[in-house]
Amino acid sequence: MAENNIQPVQRRYLSVRETIIYGVANGGQVLGYNMMTGQQMYFLLNVLGVPPAAVTLMVLLMGFWDAFNDPLMGSIVDKTRTRYGKLRPYLIFVPIFLGITTVLFFGGAEFLKDVKSDTVKIIYMCITYFLWEITYTIGDIPFWGLSAAISPNPADRSTAIKSARFISGIVGGLPGIIIPICIDNADKTPFTIAQVFLFLAIFAGTFGMFLFSLSGLCTRERVQHSSEEPKLLDCFIYMFKNKPLLLLVISNILSAFEGIGGHFSQYYYKISLGVASLSLLVGIPGTLTGWLTYAIMSKLEKRFRSKQIVVGVSIFNTAITVLVFLIGSRNYTNMAVIAPLMAILGVFNSISASIKAVIPTKMIGETVDYMEWKTGIRNEGMAFSVLTFVGKLTGSLSKVLATLIVPFVGLKGVGEELVLSPNTTVNTRFWLWALITVIPSVLGLLALIPYKLYDLEGEKLERIQKENRERNELKLNHNIAD
Repeated sequence: MAENNIQPVQRRYLSVRETIIYGVANGGQVLGYNMMTGQQMYFLLNVLGVPPAAVTLMVLLMGFWDAFNDPLMGSIVDKTRTRYGKLRPYLIFVPIFLGITTVLFFGGAEFLKDVKSDTVKIIYMCITYFLWEITYTIGDIPFWGLSAAISPNPADRSTAIKSARFISGIVGGLPGIIIPICIDNADKTPFTIAQVFLFLAIFAGTFGMFLFSLSGLCTRERVQHSSEEPKLLDCFIYMFKNKPLLLLVISNILSAFEGIGGHFSQYYYKISLGVASLSLLVGIPGTLTGWLTYAIMSKLEKRFRSKQIVVGVSIFNTAITVLVFLIGSRNYTNMAVIAPLMAILGVFNSISASIKAVIPTKMIGETVDYMEWKTGIRNEGMAFSVLTFVGKLTGSLSKVLATLIVPFVGLKGVGEELVLSPNTTVNTRFWLWALITVIPSVLGLLALIPYKLYDLEGEKLERIQKENRERNELKLNHNIAD
């Protein structure tokens, strides 16, 4: 393995307090985001009772909207000029509206509990999801853009990203703990599933968004934006000018296949094993391992280059997943066998997910440095609009694929539930086992193909960042002299 020879800038700008606040803020934002990405499909199909075809169409159309929406918002951010910076003003005010739209979306089943019309439910779903998505974009792009502008020191940026990912993993995991328990005990509590979703949405929309607003109130933008405002057309073709960024985008789009499994996990535990909340128990070792991974990631970054880390962990994790699938392929309905297998797999999945949550995000920031070196202009808004666009696009694609797969694996809707189709000739329980293990993991290897061409690393990256620092110091000295 080649060592990473990039030397950090000596001066550190980011305090411990600001690092923690940046992480806590992301934790608040992720409360609502994890509800949307992790529970949206279950909520719409099983709680609100929207027909699967309508959900598929909405997710597909919103994916096209994202293709325009995110770059547009990125250009707006890069054009923003205020005394407080171009990113922080959005982070102060947007959380209020994001909280409101989160409550509106997940409160739909309770607000429309007496409505029987599918048409009304579909209209409500489309309007509230549209409002949530655009509001989320307006907040998310500046937040991640701040990770590149919070300090000129690459080590500071990496620390901020790790803090954001680590703390969000703790705070944002609450919906994933509470909802499976409520599903298993729906007939034993005074609350309906619709009410549980509403309560969680109110919590995420108030407390969570208060935490999110701290990113605007308690941080600083230390990397000066360029004085030249980008043109909107330039912003739309920014990705194609920035080859390293384009390769990362292609990789992320191909990773959509890897996200399929998460949409079937809840159904596997409920249908094949009979206990939806078992996922919480088997997930404990993985959760703990994920937290530890953030602690040792700096050592990996010192020894290996970013590309080597991502490629290596992806291949290793796929090998483990294939092994787990083969061992469990004859016992996929046996809880005594599956529980320890999934706990082991969860450990390796968590290591992989933690690394992929930090390293590629840091690499996006490095592509901003690359374009500053190439053009003299910093476009954090545009670069991180691509990050959020790709994140939502891959999420949308995985939801569409999962929804399309539903009838082919022997599942059907009965009222507001997805259950085993009585006349199916498909071994549904086996396919659910494959869909939460080997299929998404193997298909996820397609995301490594673009890394073959990625070369923004090592001495090249070190030289670019050094020349950027020298150029910015000259500008600063010139402004002082004037």
